[in-house]
Amino acid sequence: MMNREELQSDLLYLEPKDFYIKHIVKSHNWYFSDYLHVPPEEIVDKMDFFKEIVSKKLGISFHSLQIVGSAKTGYSLSPSKLFSPFHDEVQGASSSSDIDIAIISERLFLKFWDKLRKIKNIWHNQHYYKHLTESIFRGYINDKDLLKIDALREEWEEMIRPVNFSLQDKLGFVHPISYRLYRSWDDLEEYQIISITKARKALEV
Repeated sequence: MMNREELQSDLLYLEPKDFYIKHIVKSHNWYFSDYLHVPPEEIVDKMDFFKEIVSKKLGISFHSLQIVGSAKTGYSLSPSKLFSPFHDEVQGASSSSDIDIAIISERLFLKFWDKLRKIKNIWHNQHYYKHLTESIFRGYINDKDLLKIDALREEWEEMIRPVNFSLQDKLGFVHPISYRLYRSWDDLEEYQIISITKARKALEV
């Protein structure tokens, strides 16, 4: 797997879309190779099994999901914690890193967007209004937002609980799992490229 110096060099010198393809889309995966210590010859099979579990449980296409974030590269690309390594929970310190999974499904995106539209009281809350409308406008819904809304929390948890259980039981995932619903691959790419561009600017300062 690529070390921090190589990742940093790519962030500085590759075009954002090239960085996205190389480090987010392609099949290498830090969590599988470096944390779970899956042998190199088994990585592809394990990744396929991961996709099989999630896609069957959620009723989406086999190719409609992607691990992103520090679980994918080993390091955070968020400007506020740039190149902070993926980590376990340490007593007295921060909580452990999440495994971030992007779900690319127009059906699920529209399903929860339609439910959000009908919950009128949340749109009177300025924080919810600004945060949710910004994300929906950009083509994604964060599961942390769904978990904060009483009318949707139970439905989301019931849908995602069997996925989490299977990933823990069959693949040995031990970290919290976060999800983000994307309307399309184009929306995922746009979000990632914006984030990569911001990370590069933070690195250049």
